[in-house]
Amino acid sequence: MSTNYSVREKWFHFLNGEDVGTIVSPLCDDWSLNIPYYWPYNDADPFPPGSKYHSVSQQMAMAGVCGWEATFLAAVLFQPKNKDILPETKSETIDGRTRIKARIQTPYGDLTSVTEHANSTHIVKAWLENEADYRKAIWLTQQQADYDENVAIKEGMCIRRGIGDRGVLGTWFGPPIVNLQNREEIFYHTIDWPELFDELHAVTSELAFKQLDTLRKAGFDYLFYCVSGTEWISPNFFRKYILENTRKIFARWRAQGGFILWHSCGHLKIFVNEGFYNELKPEIFETLSVPPVGDLPNLQWARQRLAPDIITKGNISLDVLLNGTEEEVRSEVRQVKEETQGYRHIVGLSDDVLHNTPLSNCLAMVEEAQRS
Repeated sequence: MSTNYSVREKWFHFLNGEDVGTIVSPLCDDWSLNIPYYWPYNDADPFPPGSKYHSVSQQMAMAGVCGWEATFLAAVLFQPKNKDILPETKSETIDGRTRIKARIQTPYGDLTSVTEHANSTHIVKAWLENEADYRKAIWLTQQQADYDENVAIKEGMCIRRGIGDRGVLGTWFGPPIVNLQNREEIFYHTIDWPELFDELHAVTSELAFKQLDTLRKAGFDYLFYCVSGTEWISPNFFRKYILENTRKIFARWRAQGGFILWHSCGHLKIFVNEGFYNELKPEIFETLSVPPVGDLPNLQWARQRLAPDIITKGNISLDVLLNGTEEEVRSEVRQVKEETQGYRHIVGLSDDVLHNTPLSNCLAMVEEAQRS
C-alpha cells in the first residue's frame, strides 16, 4: 500500500481497484465548521473571499483542516449566444413575502414563473403549466443548446488549476427528463400532452449530452449524478424517462475518462430491489440512508444487494456529527465499518455536512475511520 500518492492520485488508484487504505470523504460543498473560515495550506488561497469560486476554496479548506479525501463540486456557466433568452426578473413585497416574477421572451409568447419567498418558497406559477408553455420551452431549450463552449471550458480549467492535486473535481448532473420541469404536475403533463412532453424530453436530452462533452473538456473528473424524487417517482417512470438516458450519459462520460458518483439521499428501497443501480453500475453510490432520511433497513441490507464492484459511500448521521459527542461519532463510524466489512466502502455522511458542525467531531470521524 503506497503512502506517497497525492489525494488526487489516491482517488484514481482506488477507483482502479488498488488498496490505498481507508478513504473518508463526506459530502461537503462549503465551509461548515463551527470556527471561522481559514486557508490551511502553505500556498496562497486561489479563490479567496469575494471570488466567484470561493466555495471551492471552502471545500479545499474543509478537507485540509479535517484530513479527508475530498470530492470537490463546482459548476460552470453555459452562456447562450442569444442573450435575449436570459430571464428578466422583478421582485416585490406582498404582505411580508417577497414575490419574484421571471420572464423569458420567446416567439410563441412569454414564458413565465412566479415564486413567493418567506420562511419557505411557494410556487405561484411554474414555468410549465399548460400546452403553450411546452411549445415555448422547446424553443428555449433549442436556443440554450447554442452556447459559448469556450466560456465554460475556461471556467472549468480555472477551477481545475486552483484545486491542483488536492482532490477530484465534479459537477451536479441529472437525468434530462424535461427542461424547467414542474415536479408537482409532471405526471399529469405526460398524459395531457404526451407528444409535447416527449419532444421537450428529446431536446432536453440533446442539450444535456452536449453539456456533458463540454464539462469533460473543462476538466471535470466525475458527475455528481442526482436522480431526485425517489419518494414520488415510480419504477415505471424511472424506466421510461430516466433509465436509458442515464445509461447513455454514463457510457458517454466514461468513454471520455470520467467516473460517476451517484448521490441519492431519498427513499431507495424499491429501486435497490428493482436492481436499477446494479444495472447502471455507477463507480460510487451514496448515501444509502436509513429513516428518517431514507427508507433502507440498514446499510448492511443495501450493501448485500448492490453489486460488489459498486463502491458505496456513507452513512454517518448528520445529526450525530452536528450534535453528538465524539464517542457517539466514533460509534457510528465503527458501525458503518462493521456493516460494510468485506466490501469497498468510503466513510461518509447521510448527506451534506451541516453548518456549525464541531471540528472535534469531524476529526474524530476521520481518526476512527482510519483506525485499523
